[in-house]
Amino acid sequence: MSDFTDKLKEKAEAISAAIDNELTVLEGAGGDDPLADHDDEDAEQDA
Repeated sequence: MSDFTDKLKEKAEAISAAIDNELTVLEGAGGDDPLADHDDEDAEQDA
């Protein structure tokens, strides 16, 4: 059973590292956030 839990723990650590890496890449990416609220900017451009 210990071997199973060790393998599971290794996989969980690998997944966690992959997620951390992906979030780091996304944080460094520039550009527009499609989920951000841009109502104020749209109102200023229309005026």
